[in-house]
Amino acid sequence: MNLGSRTIDVSVIMPVYRTKIKYLKKAVSSVLRQSLHDFEFIILNDSPEDENIRKIIKGFDDNRIKYFENNTNMGIAKSYNKLLELASGKYVALMNHDDEMLPYRLKKQFNFLEENLDIGLVGSGYKKFGELNRFKNICGEKKHEEIMAMFLFKSPICHPTIMMRAEIVRKYKLRYNEKFISLNDRQFCWDFGKYSKLYNMNEVLYKYRFHSEMTSKREKYKIRKEKKEFHKIWFEYYNINLKKDELDVLDDFVTVGRAKIKDKKTINNVILVLEKLVDANKTKRIIKEDVFREICGKYAQKRCLNAVFRGFVNVKDVVKSSFLPMNKKSQILLFNSVFGWRK
Repeated sequence: MNLGSRTIDVSVIMPVYRTKIKYLKKAVSSVLRQSLHDFEFIILNDSPEDENIRKIIKGFDDNRIKYFENNTNMGIAKSYNKLLELASGKYVALMNHDDEMLPYRLKKQFNFLEENLDIGLVGSGYKKFGELNRFKNICGEKKHEEIMAMFLFKSPICHPTIMMRAEIVRKYKLRYNEKFISLNDRQFCWDFGKYSKLYNMNEVLYKYRFHSEMTSKREKYKIRKEKKEFHKIWFEYYNINLKKDELDVLDDFVTVGRAKIKDKKTINNVILVLEKLVDANKTKRIIKEDVFREICGKYAQKRCLNAVFRGFVNVKDVVKSSFLPMNKKSQILLFNSVFGWRK
């Protein structure tokens, strides 16, 4: 990172690529209206052929904006890496080109990091909104151990909500994986968590727009492949060995939200893989044992419910025989008695 004579409080970094002008205007305006004023707003245009984007950004009369363009399209990960090099703030905050910050977001996260010196990266709750008519508030796991345990299963921190200490990014040369188009954000946060504590503020500070042009909507096949690659990276780092068929179960059923589990063999395999992960974590002491065990138990319970609802599978004996902490006396068995009697 390029430090000048004075370190400002926050660098807000935002890559832009072929976004709708109405979304871009609202995104930029939401940053400029922040209650915290001492920040630089670094915008990198990754679609330089789009003259409209250039005109809109340069039309904002605010000297906190620093506008840059890539000569050609570089992609999201390379753009983020370039933005990290350009940032000069004590903290770096992220922003999507089609989302909106709430007015007090930067101030609250800045104050949090100033007061909690052991935390290096903080995310926040967010509100879903947009064309797909999603109006839901989401707040993820709060504490470092919980967040680190979740990376194997999903992204536990909403990427554009994060603010992080620039000194840690510099010291450990943290960068986005340029081979990924989507999972680069999950890997970046996971890498960050190896060197400093992570935290999610239990407060909505960000509005995350859902629309049909999102990468997660357009590139489902590529993202599925990236998840498999990330799982391999995770297991190699912690030196955990799963057989190919166990990896397939993890990729195809354990970490898939609406898993289509339609037979007893599959749900048995899901439970066995989760139990193996719990045992491996206990042996290698990667994450606090009770935290990881609890999260694996939650995923076991979710997949048992998938099996009941999607496959009408009777999971009563599966639930009762597992050592994973599932809610064995109520929810699963209640739904099992109603829907899972066929098999």
